[in-house]
Amino acid sequence: MMLGHDTYYAKNKKWNPTNEVPTFSLVLSSSAADDGKKHVDLYRHKGLLKEIKGIQALAEWMNVDKKTLVNTIQEYQASASSGVDEWGKSSFQGVPAKALEKETFYAGTVTPVLHYCMGGITIDTKGNVLDGNKNIISGLHAAGEVTGGVHGDNRLGGNSLLECTVYGTIIGQKIPIQDRDSFSTQEQTEEFTKIDQIDKKNVKISIEELAEHDNPEDCWVAIHGVVYDLTDFAEEHPPGAESIHVLAGGDGTDAFQAVHNIGLLDDFEDVRVGVLV
Repeated sequence: MMLGHDTYYAKNKKWNPTNEVPTFSLVLSSSAADDGKKHVDLYRHKGLLKEIKGIQALAEWMNVDKKTLVNTIQEYQASASSGVDEWGKSSFQGVPAKALEKETFYAGTVTPVLHYCMGGITIDTKGNVLDGNKNIISGLHAAGEVTGGVHGDNRLGGNSLLECTVYGTIIGQKIPIQDRDSFSTQEQTEEFTKIDQIDKKNVKISIEELAEHDNPEDCWVAIHGVVYDLTDFAEEHPPGAESIHVLAGGDGTDAFQAVHNIGLLDDFEDVRVGVLV
């Protein structure tokens, strides 16, 4: 474990905020980057990985002695050739090219980060939220990371995805859904309004018009041929607004599909402004 070497952490199970946060460099060869192209493209877009040409530039970026770095990589190449290293590793992929000065590396800095909080609201096996006396609070349900869990020092793989999907499904199945036939006249009127809005959202938008909306205060982005106004959404974007702003006024399809499924766009129909022509 990255923090296991620290005496204070090993004893208290938490990091001493007065200590310097440990970091290390993650380095991928060009072949390793090709194997994980989808993820590498995403991390490059976010600025988390940097493309570096040659071993000299890599050593300078890492702020380490070039000779030491070359020797380390050559030892790894030798182990890959023999089929095993000094720790017993026998599977080698993404080995750097022999000509290290001509190799293209992809490097980034790795540091500990809070990405999951265990524990929280108490629920029962049906996802009902319980009060301090373990009584069900009527009409209140919870699923995922917000809830208390069964975990100790660690958790199951994923960022609460298992808790989200299991309890989300259980809760979703038990909450009554209003029948469409019971819609009021007002609700029916709203449905017709939505249909009219759909027609408006098929307005044809040229590349030149798209390019005029190219700043954080007026941020349009084309994704899979559809133009969206992401001005307000950018600040809510989990990875940060910058990754949206750099796409303003242009086509963000490649950046989007590097990590997202096209079905996600269904949630953005309310900010759809037209189709790109």
